Amino acid sequence: MDRIVNGIARAVFVFLYLPIAAVIVYSFNAAGTNTRFEGLTLQWYAELFQDGALMQTLRTSAVVAVLSATVATVVGIMFALGMARYRGRGKGGLIALIALPLVVPEIVLGVALLSVFSATKVPLGITTLVLGHLIVSLPLATLVLMSSAAMLDPSLPEAAADLGCTPWQTFVRVYFPLLRPAVIAAWLLSFTTSFSNIVMSTFLSGVGSTTLPLRIYSSLKTGLTPSINALGALLILLTLVLVLAVGVTQMRRILVDSRS
Repeated sequence: MDRIVNGIARAVFVFLYLPIAAVIVYSFNAAGTNTRFEGLTLQWYAELFQDGALMQTLRTSAVVAVLSATVATVVGIMFALGMARYRGRGKGGLIALIALPLVVPEIVLGVALLSVFSATKVPLGITTLVLGHLIVSLPLATLVLMSSAAMLDPSLPEAAADLGCTPWQTFVRVYFPLLRPAVIAAWLLSFTTSFSNIVMSTFLSGVGSTTLPLRIYSSLKTGLTPSINALGALLILLTLVLVLAVGVTQMRRILVDSRS
């Protein structure tokens, strides 16, 4: 039985990481196609940084993801702290409303937003992309932060006030340090969701605001170039560095707290 479980676990890991390994390997492929391998080269990395259109879509995706993730995290913090202190009726309804976009098909939300922007004559661009991605990322960030805010001691505001803290000082010196791991997790989750979003971007992107996923999707018609593999390999490396940095920081904090 243990051998079967171990075999299934290994098969799952191979299934998960084999595509990632393939992207990295083919980013060094000397052939101009992904159908065969003809040796190693750094040519595609050089061509990647010379492709102005592709780099522009990367910048657009990064800007939209940073803005939507930041706004989602800030609003999520306020909502999470408010719900942690709220004891009135209708709390479940408010939580259901914030989580509603997660159960509504994203294509429905995209069509609805496009109709609203068209009716109000709002030009499609970076602003509409941020608003659209915010609808998707805000519930995720809020739910992550709510789970951490619910575990905070409800007497913290009174204790901080007794020590002379203003509400802002209470947030900065008490709440935020306790919520920092959840804030980082919420921001990274929102950033990743926005950066890889394609449904909302399809409906809400305008001229000059094409995102990277849309550019890659459009390239499927003519065939993906090895430069896309090179870009994917760099994004994988950046993600790995961020995950390791966050993990090392959290581990150091845990070790310091355990010693103290």
